[in-house]
Amino acid sequence: MKKVTYHKSHTFTDSEGIKNTFQTELYSVGIYCIINNDPQQQLSLEPKNLFDIEKKLIELENEEKISDLVFGEEITVSDETGLWKEVKL
Repeated sequence: MKKVTYHKSHTFTDSEGIKNTFQTELYSVGIYCIINNDPQQQLSLEPKNLFDIEKKLIELENEEKISDLVFGEEITVSDETGLWKEVKL
């Protein structure tokens, strides 16, 4: 059984001054993601992938390549049944 904690949304300003948003929705087979509310920019990820993206965003902010990084509500998920679901800690 894996447990992964990530944030449901991310907002940051890139090096060109453009504000970017990243919203997620948990489904039993993974996480649906949409970037900048644009239907052309959709992703399907595993929770571990999203955790890795968050680590990279923090790294980029520390390197001053992005700014104003804000994470939304935190969620913990588990695949104990073979399908992803939210778990309360």
